[in-house]
Amino acid sequence: MRRQRGFTLLEVMIAVSIMAVGIVAALELFSGSMNLAGDADRQSKATVLARELVDEELWRDVLEEGQRSGTEGQFDWTVETHPVDRELVGQELENQGELHKAAGEMGLWLIHAEVRWQAPLGEKSIVLETARIGEKPEGLS
Repeated sequence: MRRQRGFTLLEVMIAVSIMAVGIVAALELFSGSMNLAGDADRQSKATVLARELVDEELWRDVLEEGQRSGTEGQFDWTVETHPVDRELVGQELENQGELHKAAGEMGLWLIHAEVRWQAPLGEKSIVLETARIGEKPEGLS
């Protein structure tokens, strides 16, 4: 009696099925990591844009109260600049007459930059805020 060598058709089909499941799982992992890399890239670009917008406000010679907005590529952005009221610094001293208004008085300005973009799971945004000393506008205490 001679013994046959090789695999049966059933054994080959089971092996191919197991390999197919493994290959599909590996492709899903690769696809997921590519999506995460794309999300990280968009978030990095949004952070750089927000930083550029804040830097632009910080380098202005004269700050102006107001809001600017626009679009750059896939990103929508808004920058808001406004002075901080003195009451946060010490309104009671002004009421006691110890603080006097001076021409060209300096004050604290807040700069708020927000960058928004559409992601597969909804809208995402990056917000950066900072403060700067600058000349206060007329009429602000």
